[in-house]
Amino acid sequence: MQTKTKAPLIAAFALTLAGLGAPALAASQDEINATLAADASIWSGLFALAVADEIRNNCPTMEARTVRATTFVYGLYSQARDYGFSRAEIRAFQTADSTEARMRSEVMAYFGQRGVREGQPDTYCALGQAEIAAGSQAGELLRAR
Repeated sequence: MQTKTKAPLIAAFALTLAGLGAPALAASQDEINATLAADASIWSGLFALAVADEIRNNCPTMEARTVRATTFVYGLYSQARDYGFSRAEIRAFQTADSTEARMRSEVMAYFGQRGVREGQPDTYCALGQAEIAAGSQAGELLRAR
């Protein structure tokens, strides 16, 4: 996967998580990470963000639906906050090596199953069009230029 610039979708999530928050019950960061990673709604939302971000970073005819993506990110953040974790704890989950490695692995497998090839923008564009047409979470975060 290419990283051209700090991705606005992921960056928006990171910025959202970087502020102040109420402290969670005494739990280790590993326990917090396990809790958030096990929440199917949060994980699938992060997955959709990562898929959409990779598509728009690698397809010159796709862009983010910025307002929709920002609203989506705040919704995910709210779900994570419902556990009582602070923004710093949620941010630590989001940036943990284990979270990033798992997400990268899942996104790359998803792309591979759908014919996306690194260095071939047309394959990213085709997937982006398919995601938009299917009305998937990732597709809802993208628009064709």
